[in-house]
Amino acid sequence: MRKPSVRSIIRSALVLAVFLGGFFWGGLYWYNHILTVSGPHHADILLVVDPGDGHAVIRAKLARQGVVHQTYHYDAARLIAGPAFLPKAGEFFLPAQASLSQVMAIIHQGYSYQRRLTVIEGLRSADVVGMLDGLPHLTGEIDGVPEEGSLLPDTYFYTHGTPREAVIARMQQARQMALAEAWISRAPDLPYKSPQDALTIASIIEKEAANPDDRRLVAAVFVNRLRRSMPLQSDPTVLYENAATPDSLPVISKRDLQTKTPWNTYVIKGLPKTPICNPGQESLEAALHPAVSDYLYFVSDGVGGLRFAKTLDAHNRNVRVFRKMQAASKKGQ
Repeated sequence: MRKPSVRSIIRSALVLAVFLGGFFWGGLYWYNHILTVSGPHHADILLVVDPGDGHAVIRAKLARQGVVHQTYHYDAARLIAGPAFLPKAGEFFLPAQASLSQVMAIIHQGYSYQRRLTVIEGLRSADVVGMLDGLPHLTGEIDGVPEEGSLLPDTYFYTHGTPREAVIARMQQARQMALAEAWISRAPDLPYKSPQDALTIASIIEKEAANPDDRRLVAAVFVNRLRRSMPLQSDPTVLYENAATPDSLPVISKRDLQTKTPWNTYVIKGLPKTPICNPGQESLEAALHPAVSDYLYFVSDGVGGLRFAKTLDAHNRNVRVFRKMQAASKKGQ
């Protein structure tokens, strides 16, 4: 057998060098111009990968939203990545001009985009259900309106595909924990039989006190009235049964005041049948830590706060002042 000549060995080495060089430079070109080059999308994108979506579906979604320069780039990249790339279901935030490498890493890691829902203080449970029903990224239906007062107003985060019932359950769990913790540290000798009583008073405080500084004084009025077996006589309780949550309290007629419902505290003794809204933590703290005061009455001061009184005569004077302010305001309009 003839031994290969030096020339043939050199030729073979050169061919191998050219091949390896081409492979190297081709790989470098692929890395620099396909995997890591900035994406063609100039705005942030939210990509939804549904359970069961295969590579063909993901590729089509990326192409439809303008995230890849060429559709075959995705196929080539995921074949090279092999088992190291495993897309997850979810909704993913793709920053503007994210490279294909970055996009694949985001889909592989599976950290779904966090959406935000803020439930403000004073909403009724039916209002919260309406909010959740209007969020398209949640799934499923809510089985009935939760008990009034059972949802804690707060900011909640959720991801695409979260069941609505799961969000309600989180709000209820948060309420239970907050109520239990607040009840443990309550002031002594309060006229409440249970944490639910405190929650009910807190819901009325939430509707009565627009100014946070007035909450503990309003709580003191209600506590003093309960101790004297006086009706609470709170306007927001009057229309609870028949009126949806208003932006501002409608005018209450004498007939409304005299209509007996389980919530109308002008005609029933003690607490309403249920809370009248979902109160915030500050109103709950006020209910459980009322101010030390002899006040038994309050009325609006016409500028967002309240005027308090210890006697009916003083209260009536405050009412007259308020009505004069109302009349002057209407006259000036």
